[in-house]
Amino acid sequence: MESETINKIELMDSGELLLGLEGNGKPMYQYIYREAAGVYWDETLHGFKSTELKEWSCSKWFSHIIGIVKSGLGVELILSSKATWNNIPEKDKEEIIENNAI
Repeated sequence: MESETINKIELMDSGELLLGLEGNGKPMYQYIYREAAGVYWDETLHGFKSTELKEWSCSKWFSHIIGIVKSGLGVELILSSKATWNNIPEKDKEEIIENNAI
């Protein structure tokens, strides 16, 4: 299984959660939308993002994106211990770190 490193977690002004990748990603990542699970590839930002957060927290969306990318594309997303965090509530940040063992 391939892997990519997440180096940025951001709650964007649009209300979407972005998981930015260390590399530029691959053209095939654009097909993640076919999973019809609210996860999309953003070529400009080099990351996977959610639809607008409404009912789910950042930590729930983080786990959802990780799972959908793994099952849909066969790519394991690994959280870097040096990742940057933007606009993520502290509670969600702690939960993401705890659940992803960095």
